[in-house]
Amino acid sequence: MTWASGRRDRRTFSGWWILSVAGLASFLSGPAQTYGVSPFVEPMLAELGWSRSLFSTAYSVGTLASAGALLLVGRQIDRWGNRLVLSLAAVSFGLALMLLSVAGGAVALLVGFALLRTSGSGVLGLGTRTLIPFWFVRHRGRAFSLLGLAGSLSLAAVPPVNQLLIDAFGWRVAWRIDALVVWLVLLPAVALVVRNRPEELGQLPDGVRAEDALGAAPAERGAGPDDGFSLRQAARTPAFWGLVGASLVPSLVVTGLAFNQVAILTDRGLPATLAATTFAVESAIGIPTALLAGWLADRFPVRFVLAAGQVCLAVAMVWLLVSAGAPGLALLYSAWRGASSGLWMVAADVAWPAYFGRRHLGSIRSVGFSVSVVGAAVGPIPFGLAYDLLGGYDPAIAALLVLPVAAAVAVLLARPPALRPSSADAG
Repeated sequence: MTWASGRRDRRTFSGWWILSVAGLASFLSGPAQTYGVSPFVEPMLAELGWSRSLFSTAYSVGTLASAGALLLVGRQIDRWGNRLVLSLAAVSFGLALMLLSVAGGAVALLVGFALLRTSGSGVLGLGTRTLIPFWFVRHRGRAFSLLGLAGSLSLAAVPPVNQLLIDAFGWRVAWRIDALVVWLVLLPAVALVVRNRPEELGQLPDGVRAEDALGAAPAERGAGPDDGFSLRQAARTPAFWGLVGASLVPSLVVTGLAFNQVAILTDRGLPATLAATTFAVESAIGIPTALLAGWLADRFPVRFVLAAGQVCLAVAMVWLLVSAGAPGLALLYSAWRGASSGLWMVAADVAWPAYFGRRHLGSIRSVGFSVSVVGAAVGPIPFGLAYDLLGGYDPAIAALLVLPVAAAVAVLLARPPALRPSSADAG
């Protein structure tokens, strides 16, 4: 009998409360995401007289700074636990929002964005995604799909709410209101509810009864909380680099596509209003696909789900290349892209702990997060170069098409590695 097949503990399983707080963190991270910052751009530029290049550079530099910081934070998660790290992230997230509310120069803007992107986007994301695997094993796919749903709801809710706050009170007060929500809602929830492991409360993952797990043979119990690869051991496996590639490729390609999506589609003869609605199509397809991905990841080898997400991205790019002047094909592109995001995001969250265990998950997962951040920062560049040098976006789309195909092959070939007992504590 395993954690997966054991009977549920009659006591209330705290994992669902932990997941709720993780979902709250994902939702309230909205002001640190690009979609949450977007409503502030125009009013800040208008009042402060900054150039768009200064604003964009500060945001990009702040985003890249978060990539390096996450490598350090991952190790602290392994050392101190998710509860402390998430609590500190909530404090610094609020400070970043407050700093942006009083920004008057380039230095304050740069520091504010670096702190915002590191704490509100990076650490909250890394902290929640390394917390859930300790609480869920059998239902890990379902848990991560629900966490993704919280992020989708944030995408739908945060931009219009921030816009309403800006219209009513101005951008400085809007930043401060966001900060107070983080401090008064998220910080207490994390500090009071989150626990690093179910064992701290006398529970086991998925709420399985302790006597059922103790009565099982060791090989049947699944990986314990102290089992798993070190970062050094993981980096020696093909699976690690397959997952790194699976993190980099969608981040780079999707960010580049999204950044230029309206321009790409209007160049193909679509009205701007229809081009803008393609984002809604992606969200509408992505939400149910993420729930499906969670169900599939709990029942089938996760590498197949991850590869399917990469294949969907490649199909979306093909549709985009052949969609000139055809609104229906453009909508199909958006549907395939939404399916891709729903599949690969959930599958990646499940794959890292499934492949490498949980002992050093913070250190290991931080590499994937950092690579994703770098990919997002670099993604728009090849599209801009293609347009300026070659007169259109199609050359960039065609050249980048090979990346999701290669990533799909890589994750299919990279099976979960086996950790030799003699090296379990090495590195």
